[in-house]
Amino acid sequence: MLAARLDPNSAGRRLANYLGVMTLEAQTIARACGKSHLHNLEPEDLCCAEPRGRRHVSGALAGTSWFPGKETF
Repeated sequence: MLAARLDPNSAGRRLANYLGVMTLEAQTIARACGKSHLHNLEPEDLCCAEPRGRRHVSGALAGTSWFPGKETF
């Protein structure tokens, strides 16, 4: 059984490492958008500004009714 092979301490360390790396990646994205903190990101920061990339977006931004490329939210 898989649960019997799981070492909780090792799994906890790997999960903490994964969450730490994801946090650093998100902070890097925020800084690349010119934001000083991750909480300052806005929906328009998370879309493709390149017109050629916009054509690949087929739906609203996750968790919103906003479609990238439209002026109103």
